[in-house]
Amino acid sequence: MQVVVVLPAAAVAFTLMTYNVEYDNADLPATIEAIAKADADVVVLQEVTQRWQDVLAKLPYAHKEFHLNRRSAGGLAILSKLPIVSRERFDSPLGWFPAERIVITAPWGNVQLLNVHLRPAIDNGSWVRGFATTPPLRLQEIKAYWPHLDRAMPTIIAGDFNEPPYGDSVRFLEQQGLALAPALGLPTWHYHDVISFDLDHVMLRGLSASNGKVLDAGTSDHRPVVVTISP
Repeated sequence: MQVVVVLPAAAVAFTLMTYNVEYDNADLPATIEAIAKADADVVVLQEVTQRWQDVLAKLPYAHKEFHLNRRSAGGLAILSKLPIVSRERFDSPLGWFPAERIVITAPWGNVQLLNVHLRPAIDNGSWVRGFATTPPLRLQEIKAYWPHLDRAMPTIIAGDFNEPPYGDSVRFLEQQGLALAPALGLPTWHYHDVISFDLDHVMLRGLSASNGKVLDAGTSDHRPVVVTISP
């Protein structure tokens, strides 16, 4: 006779935060407080510099991995209460910011997580022109990273996509079977409260998302996104 053990939802779910901390952010303590207060089980970060690493390393996470980059905005990090099995970095085919694949051990088994920071929407110094001309470039990046993922493993792709939910890279991932996790709250990116967009996303395949929210916290130009993940 086969015995199936069903654990309470709280026992198997974990919380995930993605957050672009802004490499030249002048107020590190407020942003660190936002991360600490959210107390997510897994935190993936973008734009991590040595200055950021020095303060993030003091947070009480059992597992921490940092990968700094020659471009200040290209640094990545993960803070995790769950064991990290492996990690590998992929350079952008455009020479911009890298991505990183991390395998973590969730309560129900291994999950792969791709931490991304796609190319900003800027073209020769113009954000207006870049908004129209750069979507194919971000699509090129995500297509380059996609073959590195294990199709059989539950998958999370999270980070700064630098494009809204209807962007080309998001649509490509939806075509591969990933779903965008909804997150309630203010837009994830803002510029002096003059302009704002949802640029930071969590996408899933083989997993469920709930309680997604954008936290109005920290002092980065991005806001942290927190989602509860379950099998």
